[in-house]
Amino acid sequence: MVIAGYQLTFIIFDSYSLKDKRSVVKSILKRMHNKYNISIAEVGEQDTLNQGMIGIGIVGNDRIFCQKVFDQVLNDIEENYEIDIHDIQRI
Repeated sequence: MVIAGYQLTFIIFDSYSLKDKRSVVKSILKRMHNKYNISIAEVGEQDTLNQGMIGIGIVGNDRIFCQKVFDQVLNDIEENYEIDIHDIQRI
């Protein structure tokens, strides 16, 4: 069993209030959890208007599988949301 953890920090375009930011972050969290069955949560930058930080946990049989799932999640987020990911940390 392999557990992989990632932390994404990103900038949200067109976010002028915490309400705008939270709607984008909640949409990302719900959609990625439902589509890929991963653990995902907002882990930082809660009070910053246009910046977000989410943590992603993936459990699988091997590291290659976990990395493939993470790559799919990352591509899906970048394609469907107006954000710019500027830091990815493997935990």
